[in-house]
Amino acid sequence: MLTTIAWYQSVDPAGVAVQLNAVPDQSVRVSGADIYCPPLNHCIALAGGAESTVAPFMRFTSPSQRRKTATYISPLNTAAAAAVEPSSPAALADYRFNPIQLVQGEQLNMELSSNPAAAQTQWGVAWLSDAPVEVVKGPIFTVRGTASATLVAGTWSNSAITLTEDLPRGRYQVVGMSAISAGLVAARLVFIGGMFRPGCLGGDAASDLQNTAFRFGNMGIFGEFEDTDQPSVDFLSTSTDSSEEVFLDLIQVRDGAA
Repeated sequence: MLTTIAWYQSVDPAGVAVQLNAVPDQSVRVSGADIYCPPLNHCIALAGGAESTVAPFMRFTSPSQRRKTATYISPLNTAAAAAVEPSSPAALADYRFNPIQLVQGEQLNMELSSNPAAAQTQWGVAWLSDAPVEVVKGPIFTVRGTASATLVAGTWSNSAITLTEDLPRGRYQVVGMSAISAGLVAARLVFIGGMFRPGCLGGDAASDLQNTAFRFGNMGIFGEFEDTDQPSVDFLSTSTDSSEEVFLDLIQVRDGAA
């Protein structure tokens, strides 16, 4: 099982470490800057977006980590004097095979030190799992979906997606994804009846070099769905985008109706 959580704020830390506000979330408990660790207590990846006028740093913290040290995120996605979006190539700290062990129920925080001339949008994203990732191999194929929702900057904005080609009747595993919109930070899937929301780092153009950790089985199984009950998508963007594109890597696990 996988899920995606995020912190986001327009802020000028003035060269000291501050906690970013947690993005409100229907799938986990959130209070201010705190996200309370769900049962998925292995952190398998981190991404940070920081303004780069003065050399920034970001760290992922929790009470259990502070027994040793906070986890500093490297590499970072950066921009100067502008809202930060994922870089191309996208910067990701990858812990899939040696995850950071957390404690269910503890507070998770994202801390940032930067010093822009004025407040800029900066963010952090964490991916959580119930265990180290097991790479999936099999007859993977990719489908494309689109949406035309008007996103609200700095929040998880949900939208149905329309696949450009109909799937044959059957049941499907999602084993990877990528997502694109003008200011996209991250996207995550919302499965019907599902508790958690696996996702990926975003991109703003088809030419972006997105991180392949999220594709082709490299992040394990995101979830399953019937062809008649396709997942929707939560988008987290720095802008009020109105055109979104998603690619889903699938394996068909049953042919025909249930």
